[in-house]
Amino acid sequence: MSGYHVAKHLLNKEIQIIPLDVYKKPIVAFKDIEIDSQFIESNQHLYESTHVLGVLARGLWCVDIDVNHTDNENGFDSLKEIPYYDEFVNNMNNTLVQTTASGGKHVIFKKRNDIKYSQKINYLPSVDIKAHYNTYFVLAGSRTNKGTYTHNGNDVTHYNGKFEKRIFSKRGNYEKQLMERFSVNNVLPHYDFTDFKGGGKGGEGKRAYKRIIEGTSSFRNDDLFKAVSYAVQYNVDIEPLRILIGDNKNGDVLTADQWERTVESAKNSNTPRLR
Repeated sequence: MSGYHVAKHLLNKEIQIIPLDVYKKPIVAFKDIEIDSQFIESNQHLYESTHVLGVLARGLWCVDIDVNHTDNENGFDSLKEIPYYDEFVNNMNNTLVQTTASGGKHVIFKKRNDIKYSQKINYLPSVDIKAHYNTYFVLAGSRTNKGTYTHNGNDVTHYNGKFEKRIFSKRGNYEKQLMERFSVNNVLPHYDFTDFKGGGKGGEGKRAYKRIIEGTSSFRNDDLFKAVSYAVQYNVDIEPLRILIGDNKNGDVLTADQWERTVESAKNSNTPRLR
């Protein structure tokens, strides 16, 4: 069956297909264009001349899992670290899964009407979420320079569980979503910071606290020490300061252990009250 016939067949199932080259790049313009029967007919020679087809994420979304793609990272290892792993595997076993030419997986689901879908590149290390109206993934049966894409023969189903809503209910990747609860807007939504510019209780410690939760701290260890000292003295919650964990300054990542040591040092210190 040629790419033309595949595209026509899948269109009957409301799946929109575009022709790609051997490097998986589109050979037709498709942005915001409906891939209907007329479009396929007018580009019949392109569909018939290629062995690589792309599935547009229109009515579908895809979890694209790389294996040994960068620095031996494995997307499945990333998924195992989150509490939705077992739920995801159960859903993966009940829907269409494609195996890429390099051994990765495309786990494909139907979109729901009550969810606003969006693209999530590097949602987890080596895991992309392809869901934007104008994005695509390679269709099983395609033959690229690296090999042939295959599939497990299952029908595409809706995702059943909490992970789908978790992915699309908030902006950013998984880590950013996790840390959002420590953001200034969520932790202190009604807090008045007008006195941080000077004066008032807390002084430099309060200003350090504000810099951390707003992401403007340049000297994070120093600011963390001052912020914790201020928080202890004025009975302010230190949990929002956890937003520093994982912060990367020119390759120097602040670990949870480092955060804990600085916090304990500040708590145990007899530092005089900051003004």
